[in-house]
Amino acid sequence: MQHIVPNKQLIPIIEHDGKTAVSLKDLHEFLEVSTQLKDWAPRMFEYGFLEGQDYVEVSLKNERNPKGGRPSRNWAVTLDMAKEVSMIQRTDKGKQARQYFIEAEKRLNQPLDELEVAERYVAELRRNRELTPKAEAWDTLAGAKGDYSVEEAAKMLSRDEQISIGRNRLFNFMGELGWIYRWGKRQSWHAYQPQVDNGRLVLRIASAFQNQKTGEMELPAPTIRITAKGVEVLRTQLLKQEAA
Repeated sequence: MQHIVPNKQLIPIIEHDGKTAVSLKDLHEFLEVSTQLKDWAPRMFEYGFLEGQDYVEVSLKNERNPKGGRPSRNWAVTLDMAKEVSMIQRTDKGKQARQYFIEAEKRLNQPLDELEVAERYVAELRRNRELTPKAEAWDTLAGAKGDYSVEEAAKMLSRDEQISIGRNRLFNFMGELGWIYRWGKRQSWHAYQPQVDNGRLVLRIASAFQNQKTGEMELPAPTIRITAKGVEVLRTQLLKQEAA
């Protein structure tokens, strides 16, 4: 499931362990709660939420406390829990967050409009007539999946006879464009939020895993995926670079 952006992204909505979820840390920051997360979270859990069903504890990989030491605590929570926690705050921020999650749910459950599919298909047919035979695979951009791994996007871009690019070079190229950046001990690639907001990139959260050395549950860096819109923009930028 791709990263959800209802109108303006207020709080990242992610996929955790195959389910739609929200980082409690992100929600805590948005709500501008004065109490520290480690103290505030247990109070919220007391409202009848069940661990393993409504929330699960994770630690963010590469995220350390400002004073050093072990990673700060965090929890992945369901959308239903995020809505209730927002409502409990009885603040304007809480109302805003709750409405945001309601709109996000609507988009999640909304089927793809048939007219939209038809329009995208026709647009791709027109565009493909202008491309060379070697670039015929561009019609996959009209597919239902909607977003692609960096490796998949590199292969699609290379269908254009004027472009030759692989996964690693595409990562570096997006870095040069200011779409992504390296961060953390492992220097993993991370997406700049504006590129997610404008629909060029989406993020997927992998399942938490247990660190064999520390015994703690860790959440890997989000996987960066490129939307059809993002692939089109990258193709334009690559062609400009080749022509320069």
